[in-house]
Amino acid sequence: MTTTLGAAALLASGRYAIFHAGIEVGEERWSVEPTASDSAGYPGGAIARGEQVLAPPHPLPSELEWRARLTPEGRIAALEMAWRVGTRTVRAEHAVSAERWHARITYGGHTREQDGDFPGFAEVAFGSHVLHTVMLRRYALAPGAEHEFPALVIGPPFFAAEPGRQRVVCTAAATRQTPLGEVRARRIEVVEANGAFAAWLDEHDVLLESYEDTHTEEPWMRLVEYRRG
Repeated sequence: MTTTLGAAALLASGRYAIFHAGIEVGEERWSVEPTASDSAGYPGGAIARGEQVLAPPHPLPSELEWRARLTPEGRIAALEMAWRVGTRTVRAEHAVSAERWHARITYGGHTREQDGDFPGFAEVAFGSHVLHTVMLRRYALAPGAEHEFPALVIGPPFFAAEPGRQRVVCTAAATRQTPLGEVRARRIEVVEANGAFAAWLDEHDVLLESYEDTHTEEPWMRLVEYRRG
């Protein structure tokens, strides 16, 4: 858990290299930037955004653009994305209000809407390490720590929200090399209904490197560019 509070703890930018079967097949460029205070002087939140590109030999070459609006406290207030595979595009818009989640998914000229409960202790599970950081910074993570919570799982092919649960376990601490030099890092395992992965986090809860599962070190994503603030 970062010591800086709210969205200010999340301000950064960078690039992840993405791997499949040990081969680099794409990247995600991302940023988290502050938003202005409102007319009453209440602190602004932040906008997180990313662009993922996957190319062969990945089994599903595609492009994903996403944008999340974060509250001053660093919680996701809205999330929208466009996923392109060949000539086909899926668009989804998600938003939360008064502990209710609403989504609108558009594909092939058809629109589907859904809504449901989203209590303050729930999280959002989405396939970007940037939003993993948004989630993880709320928890104290030292070796031996374990947290479990409900989560809305959002992902392909339609990017609707499906209820689920996640469990995060911190298993180790060690020094790791990063684009900013050596840092003290923590290893975590994230377990959900459709699988699990392991990753190393820096002191800001930014994922430095992740792995396809919890048993090997076959890479999934690796942070190759990183700037704070």
